[in-house]
Amino acid sequence: MKECRYLTSPYENIGERRVELWRRSIFLFNKSQREVGPFFEAGYKEFFCEPKTVEKLTPDIIGFSDEFFCVLDISMSNQKGQEMKKYESVSLTEYLKTLFPSDVDRKNGGFPFLVTDLLPTTIYKGYNLIQVYQPGQAVIERITDERLLDSLNNWTGFLLPVPSYGILAVPESTEEELKPKLAGIFKKIAADDDEMTSEGVIQLLLGDLYASFSQSSRSNLRKKVENICKLVSDGALSDYAKYDHENKSIQISVDASNPQSRAKFSRSIDSWLKSITFSYFQEFRDLDDVNENIEEDMEDYED
Repeated sequence: MKECRYLTSPYENIGERRVELWRRSIFLFNKSQREVGPFFEAGYKEFFCEPKTVEKLTPDIIGFSDEFFCVLDISMSNQKGQEMKKYESVSLTEYLKTLFPSDVDRKNGGFPFLVTDLLPTTIYKGYNLIQVYQPGQAVIERITDERLLDSLNNWTGFLLPVPSYGILAVPESTEEELKPKLAGIFKKIAADDDEMTSEGVIQLLLGDLYASFSQSSRSNLRKKVENICKLVSDGALSDYAKYDHENKSIQISVDASNPQSRAKFSRSIDSWLKSITFSYFQEFRDLDDVNENIEEDMEDYED
């Protein structure tokens, strides 16, 4: 292993940092009018998020070219590199082969890739490292796909902002990270005096990438959303929200014609955002980099 300089992410909020890291990781397989991701340039134009491999492993992304596949894991942790070796010899399931058919039996394009928004203090052996913030760079140990190797060797990072893909959260987002995004969705439901299922909520959270995540990872996100909806219906928003356990949906009603009712509902949302649930401490107990500042930039509820 070798020592490496440490670059911090420009995002202080851990939830926003996580989502932006996923956006930049996805853009490795995509292009805009002015920039091309290095994997896309090498022919990896298809990808799937959080799939199962034959070995029952779940990397964050598997990308596909006509002849090769590549395995990526996304992390904000300094120590993730120690775990990357397990992805070195993974195999595609028949489901993935059917989902992304090819005329040839795809080969693994090399060592797995660790994608991060900062360079760890130590780089271990057995994986390739991609840092997606400027100065973006790839630290290559072994890539057998020559086209991908050339593309990454010539890549100098993303010079422009990457597309948002409409992503508000990802399946690995914690319940505390989901709260600001759900606050906005709850306000929309209230403004429409409507009802929304948990499936409808996660479609809004995952945006354009909803179908790119595996069913199991969407299910994990759905459980978190349903738990939050139950909690607010019984607690902070009990005067407005009703959770339907059978339909897995939440209904929120506010008298939109009454400014005082709207203001009271907005205050209830703000109070809920400032509270920290017990699950927050459980989810973060093993992380060193915990940002306890909850995002409070949601717009006030208005008609």
